[in-house]
Amino acid sequence: MLWGTSLPVIKLLSTHFDPLWLSGLRMGVACLPQALLVLHARPSGWALNLRQLCALTACGILMVYINQWLLAVGIARSSATNASLITALNPLLSGLVALLLLGERLGGRRLAGAMLGLAGVALVILHRPAAELAEAGVGDLLVLLAVLSFTFGAVLVQRLARGIDALRISLFVHAVGAACLLLHGSAQAWATGAAPRLSPDPLWWWVAVLSGVVSTGIGGLMWNVAIGRIGMSRASVWLYWMPVFSVLVSVLFLGESLTLWHLVGLGLVLAGTRLGTRSGGARPA
Repeated sequence: MLWGTSLPVIKLLSTHFDPLWLSGLRMGVACLPQALLVLHARPSGWALNLRQLCALTACGILMVYINQWLLAVGIARSSATNASLITALNPLLSGLVALLLLGERLGGRRLAGAMLGLAGVALVILHRPAAELAEAGVGDLLVLLAVLSFTFGAVLVQRLARGIDALRISLFVHAVGAACLLLHGSAQAWATGAAPRLSPDPLWWWVAVLSGVVSTGIGGLMWNVAIGRIGMSRASVWLYWMPVFSVLVSVLFLGESLTLWHLVGLGLVLAGTRLGTRSGGARPA
């Protein structure tokens, strides 16, 4: 819900900020609630070995830096409809990657739930007003690579969650990703000699900060906890809710129309999520 409701806000903010700098700002402030939790908990024995540090750095690069960078570049070269549809493949790709790298059983029930959810997402996206599918191209490939980057990073998170708590994982991953995005944005501005596009209106800065703290910071922490407790392939089924909440927020606050296809798509998403997360389904091997 937090991730899905933030998408209309990000779409609005992208008209006021350079995409790389906006992503870096949101990822950076996402560290604030996690850092406050660290100070509140006053943990002891939080030392990480070199292998864990390298793995966490890889997670930050894959799940935040490369993911956000490829999404920004890919959506600019593709249509928003194509990008949304490709992003909705995340649960299916997560299940396949978990099958190959973690030995999780995908199972017929979970596969059927994923297909139902994908069908619901397709209806929600493809029947929005003025939705059009562009021809497959470089932009579509970049968006697909962004989804794969996030998926492979989530595999590392599931492995790390066996020995490291979700708070440390989330804080480290977002900090590394934010640093890489801001360094990339700075290097790009230096190479081109052009100043990055940053809104002069303080209102949009506050909106970006609030979006980063709530949606990215708290939402990302909850996601990492979920992966550690129920596994990536089962948790990823719930990602189908993201475009549903995005549509609902767009209807309520941006004045977009709601059609029968949105309601049918919502029903399929509900059915697919229920089927893919039933206790009788496949469990990690």
